[in-house]
Amino acid sequence: MDKTDRDAWVDYYVSQYEIDCLTIYLDDMQLELDEKTLQEYNHWSRMDPYEPKYFDVAGFRATCTVPYSGDPELFKVSPMTHTLRSFEVERLDRPNADGIGHFVLAYEITQREATADGIRKHFQEEVGAYVTAAERIRIDAKQFNDSLRRQVEQAVDKRIAQLDKYASIRQGLNLPLHRVKDVPMAKPVALPRKRLVFNMPRPSDRGPSHCIADADYEHITEIIDGCCSIMEQAPGSYVSFGEEQLRDHILSVLNTHYENATGETFRKRGKTDINVPFEDHTAYIAECKIWHGRKAFLSAIDQLFSYTTWRDTKVSVIVFNKDIKNFENVLNAIQGALDEVSIQEGRPKHSQWYCKIQNKDDGRIMHVTVQVFDLHV
Repeated sequence: MDKTDRDAWVDYYVSQYEIDCLTIYLDDMQLELDEKTLQEYNHWSRMDPYEPKYFDVAGFRATCTVPYSGDPELFKVSPMTHTLRSFEVERLDRPNADGIGHFVLAYEITQREATADGIRKHFQEEVGAYVTAAERIRIDAKQFNDSLRRQVEQAVDKRIAQLDKYASIRQGLNLPLHRVKDVPMAKPVALPRKRLVFNMPRPSDRGPSHCIADADYEHITEIIDGCCSIMEQAPGSYVSFGEEQLRDHILSVLNTHYENATGETFRKRGKTDINVPFEDHTAYIAECKIWHGRKAFLSAIDQLFSYTTWRDTKVSVIVFNKDIKNFENVLNAIQGALDEVSIQEGRPKHSQWYCKIQNKDDGRIMHVTVQVFDLHV
């Protein structure tokens, strides 16, 4: 994890835990008044057992609706400096899409005691007490918010150190492949780093991932490049091939290097074209596609992702051009499509890309190699 990613995580968690203080709009409160029969205590009942304990009197029920913004959970919080008075609301509505919520206070009073000024003064004092408490909470919250970024940075840095140790151990346990002896390993391609924007991480109880080693992944890519480059030198011999026949030709070459490379292997939601397994784990999967435009190309990437399980993060798309005379137009269209969906990409060869694309289904960062070959005659 580089510094850019680290800062993005810090920003994310600060935004999640920063306290959104309450603002109460005292000048915008609205009053309503309804008639209501109230029960009033009968003091004579203490001296005469035949007297009722309560009797009905004519009264009013006034309500005051007050708009506010901020986190409604703060209504449940007592500030460090507070009074012993209680704060009770009739109803609390959470903020809507515009960020404005409402709380409702109620006040019941007999008609003989009620006056308009008295009711208005009562609610002004009640709401004023809420405003005072909200300002005291704001002072406490400011201290928390001011120290939040430092605390988050410390927590993220600690987690980065843990992940670095995990990554070093995992690298040492990379999934090996059964290689044909004396076949050289290719060097992995170094890519420039870009800013990666991550969603909130999702915890998983499925255990560590088993992914293909970088050297094996690169080696398979080089085998396919060599095989298909030979096809480009004699396109007339292959231009009549469909996707399945082109795939079979690639598989025949891969099987000279790796054991049990297969085609049309059943995956999570379909069948992938090329599959190189190892000990019940899929080490490498790829799709062979004939170029039918940008939309079909992006659909092929989504289709490939749909085949992957949580273990698969390194995949390939192999594209063959049979219909477009100007091969550069195909390459330019692929470049534009990858610019749209990639969070990081490199172009080690004129017709080859190595990208990182975020899987929309589960947020995994997928390592995708795109190789394009021209069979147009």
